[in-house]
Amino acid sequence: MVYQIAYFSSASPGLSDEDVAKIMRDARSKNALLNVTGMLLLIDEVFFQVLEGERETVENLVKRIERNPLHSGMIRVMKQERDERLFPGWSMGFEMVARGRSRAAVEMPFDIADLAANPVLATLAAKAPELISFMRSLYHSRHMVGAPVMPAA
Repeated sequence: MVYQIAYFSSASPGLSDEDVAKIMRDARSKNALLNVTGMLLLIDEVFFQVLEGERETVENLVKRIERNPLHSGMIRVMKQERDERLFPGWSMGFEMVARGRSRAAVEMPFDIADLAANPVLATLAAKAPELISFMRSLYHSRHMVGAPVMPAA
């Protein structure tokens, strides 16, 4: 069995592409050592991440990630045991989606605290499997090394 966690969090104001590149370098090297796999989406100013591995290792990693000042307001939307990994061979897959507007250009910037108080959180949590499927399909369609085999339709 493999343990899997998915969460959303809000990127800190001023998060640069250089910051994101450092996050990915660090994650890939640390996750490889810990035998943790997963993926990270940056959707505008919101992170969506899935981590999978041994339960205690993943829980400890998430606690450490939660303290990182490059994001805030972590909301866990999925915790589950699985028979197999969804992202075998990926120490950390990554994709940036619809990024490009600066926070200053947005009249009402996204606030993860608003999301946590919002009754639609359950609906958002239900979308986690769709985001995971999106990431797997994207990498598979690009024939990327380590892309998981997609189930036959």
